[in-house]
Amino acid sequence: MKRLFFAIAFCLFVFLSQAAAAEEKAEPKKAAYGSELEELKQRIEDLEKRVKSTEVVDELGHKFHPIHSIYGLKIGGGLTVTAQGVLHDKSNNQRGAGAISADIALESPVGKDGRAVAILDFQRGPGLQNLPSFFTSPNGNTSGANADIESFNNDQIHVTQFYYEHNMTSDLTATIGQLDITGYFDSNEFANNERTQFLANLFVNNPAIEFGGSADFYSPGIRLTYGPVEAMDITVGAFEGNGDYVDMFNKLFLMAEMNFKLKPLGNDGNYRVYYWDRQGRDSLTNTANPDDANLLKAENKGAGLSMDQVIADGVGIWLRAGFQRKKVAQFDRFIGGGLNIGGDIFGRANDAIGIGYGIAMMGKDYKDYKKSALSGFKAGTEHYMELYYNIAIADAAQNTGFHISPDIQYVINPGGDTNATKVFIYGIRLQTFF
Repeated sequence: MKRLFFAIAFCLFVFLSQAAAAEEKAEPKKAAYGSELEELKQRIEDLEKRVKSTEVVDELGHKFHPIHSIYGLKIGGGLTVTAQGVLHDKSNNQRGAGAISADIALESPVGKDGRAVAILDFQRGPGLQNLPSFFTSPNGNTSGANADIESFNNDQIHVTQFYYEHNMTSDLTATIGQLDITGYFDSNEFANNERTQFLANLFVNNPAIEFGGSADFYSPGIRLTYGPVEAMDITVGAFEGNGDYVDMFNKLFLMAEMNFKLKPLGNDGNYRVYYWDRQGRDSLTNTANPDDANLLKAENKGAGLSMDQVIADGVGIWLRAGFQRKKVAQFDRFIGGGLNIGGDIFGRANDAIGIGYGIAMMGKDYKDYKKSALSGFKAGTEHYMELYYNIAIADAAQNTGFHISPDIQYVINPGGDTNATKVFIYGIRLQTFF
């Protein structure tokens, strides 16, 4: 058997050697130069692709990453460090608190029109504690000082998103898997990214939406985006209500959004309107009446808008508004807005200043509950203000390199309680993209 193997191997070697010699004789010398030119051309094209692959891309939703490509696999991420302190709150003995988070995005092509994506997150540090109670939606804290804080606080890496996305046609895209619901709805160019823009929760997403999914809005689901014309697209989605993969078709969260991309006077703008519906929840803690068991199955629904508009070179405005059922939520109406000022105005092209102001109005049912639970309670409107300055180090582009952002927040009537102490929060954020 061994002799037969060696005999076959020897014959193959002789055959291939003779074929190679014959091909070399038949190939004119000029063709060799042509082959070298083709190889050089291919190398140049590969280099151009690699350079292009490191450009910053807009991941679906509000996350931005510098993407690096390795044999078709794309990888990128960011590291965020925050530190915050509190003034004007004598009941709080905590002088300050910090947190660190990191996320890594992995993307691999699947066939011609598909892609598989995984997002890995890490977070340590609980952030500021013992603050006065801010308003919360039924699904958790949506009016807090640091939107970068996740519900997990440990030394583990969590797979927060894992999904498949497919371009079904040139104007229709579908995504299915473990998704970040806020990545597809209620976007905003100037107030939607806790890593580079506002830190306060209510300036990152509309607090008057009872988003489905986990405490961090991750959930199994599906979304479809259809863009029939360049100036408009429509997105619809269906997600599990609590994100735990149990009873997946109960307590659904449904949402639909239309985005009109307008250019008044040649300036870019987005005008999004949306409607949502949530069928029940697992906890009464953050509802209008934590003693009413009927709210576990109660339907909550609402509508809202999110707009951003450039009004001049380097200057933009933004606005968010929404309402939800006062029978279910602590507050039933929210409106917020502000300014985005680019650094071009003062000779710092890649810097940015953000100013935000928002108000949340208490619903009648929650007001009645608080009055019955606390003697002397007097309801009011929660006023929330924030100012940040994003400093680009070494002229780093907006979503690349290293950035430092001093941040201040001021809250009047936190949680709608006029007897609550006004809160002044100061802090700093360090952000790097890799």
